Amino acid sequence: MRRLLPALLLIWVLAGLAALAQAGLMLWGQVQDNRAIRSLAAGTDLPLRAGADPRAHEARALYLAWRGRIPEAEAQAGGLDRASPLLQAEFHYAIGNARMRRAFDQLEANRIDDATTEVNLAKTAYRQALDALPGHYDSKVNLDLAMRLVRDLPREGNGEEDPEVQPQRLWTDLPGLPRGAP
Repeated sequence: MRRLLPALLLIWVLAGLAALAQAGLMLWGQVQDNRAIRSLAAGTDLPLRAGADPRAHEARALYLAWRGRIPEAEAQAGGLDRASPLLQAEFHYAIGNARMRRAFDQLEANRIDDATTEVNLAKTAYRQALDALPGHYDSKVNLDLAMRLVRDLPREGNGEEDPEVQPQRLWTDLPGLPRGAP
């Protein structure tokens, strides 16, 4: 038993050191994530470390979405797999808002078809936010507004007739802004 005691003590000390090292690495990762979140909130882009906290991914997505870099913001969705439903809803809500901002910019430039596409993508993002957190009020309101801009009604005879025989669409799904006198 006396010969076994030093070996057990050594194993116990090594296990304690390994646990301390692991805790130190976790703390270092949290410090890095908090630094990235503060930097993104201050308006400076900072790449995230591998295995970053979901809150850091959401902060970077908000930063990118606010600046109109929507594809890069959507790429942050992979880091939100283990996030809370609230974080996931906020992420999709931010993407939807960025899409709506882009749609309004395209409306101002009189690109109606592009704006319609952006509004439909925004509606999809708002629906994903509501899937993640059904009670997310802001997503409900914005989805309602987007649905008022572009309706979701199916077109009559869509795909049933020959494209050459179908009548030409005279009206767009998205109303334009009237300008000038009648």
